[in-house]
Parts: sequence; C-alpha cells; structure tokens
Amino acid sequence: MKAIIVIVMLAFVSLPSWAQCKENITGQQMKKGMYISTRLGQDAKEYAAEILSADGTSFSCRFLHSSSVYQFVDFKRASDGPVTRMQATVKSSKGGGFAAGTVFIVNTFMLDPEPCDLATAPVTGKFYDVFATFAADGKTYLARIRKNAAGYTVFFVHSSAQYTTDENFKVLTVKGGGYKVGSTMVVKHARILQF
Repeated sequence: MKAIIVIVMLAFVSLPSWAQCKENITGQQMKKGMYISTRLGQDAKEYAAEILSADGTSFSCRFLHSSSVYQFVDFKRASDGPVTRMQATVKSSKGGGFAAGTVFIVNTFMLDPEPCDLATAPVTGKFYDVFATFAADGKTYLARIRKNAAGYTVFFVHSSAQYTTDENFKVLTVKGGGYKVGSTMVVKHARILQF
C-alpha cells in the first residue's frame, strides 16, 4: 500500500506546473512577431504594436490602432524605471503622426514559453498580460485580463476597449470595441522581456 501511495505522489510531482503565470522573462531578445506597448511618457496614452523586424538596437513595427509602420533606432534601457522599461527613438514612419526624433518608452512582450493555464492561475484582482486572438478574423492583440465573477475582464491596449467574457472567453459585454457579444477569442499568456 505504501508503494502505491509513493508512486501516485511521484506521478503527481512530475506533472508540469500549469498554475503559475510568471510576469517577466530574461535571456530573450526582441524579434519579429513579438508585441510592444509604447507611450511618450509615464502617464501618456499607451499604444500597442507588432514587431515586423528587429536587429539589436533598431526595430520596425506596425501600430495596431492605425496600421502605421515605424522604424525605431537607439533601442536601449530607459534611464529610470524597472528593468523591463526600454526606450527607442523614431527614425521614420509610413502613415504615422510622430516625427523623427520622438522618444517612446517601450515594453516588449512574447508568448509565454512555459505552460500557463489562465483558468487555474490566481488572476483575481490583478491584470495579466495576454495575447488575444479573435476567432472571427484571426487578428491578435496585446491585452490585459483580470478574473471577474462571470469569467474575465479583457482590456485591449491599442483601443482601450473592454470586454467581459465567460470562462471560455466568449464575449458577454462590449465597451468601446468592434467585436460583438457572442464573439470568441483564444487567450494566451504573455511575458514581458526583462533586459
């Protein structure tokens, strides 16, 4: 009987941990397909963009709110703030309104490479960074989620739209967003790069 209990305990211990959703990740560099959140200052409006290319201290991205494409240079640690806070300077843009020389604060996000089940993670009262992909058109956005009584509150960085969903990420209410009640999304945990 003791042998069976030990075997069951060992099997349980060897299972991957799905409940812990870590916020930061180290040892990664910015690359195509990652997302960034940017702003001009600490209290300024936040924008989200998808990385199109990256090369050490420069990168190009497409802003989700406008589809404008920017080339940034001088990507480096910001002079103040946490180790996840970077800064970059606009070199040029296509369709954008920010002039060359404008400096943005930048945070970089990637898909979490470790198992993280948001349904069992302790997300109550706190927002977690996620990538949300709507089934209707396959578009992916940087978002933040928080547990609520019905399921989740999902806040989209690029539009400030807010959705409430059930536990399966089916939309129950919409505030300021273009997707309708009943839409579904696939949500995956994102980690912020720590440089």
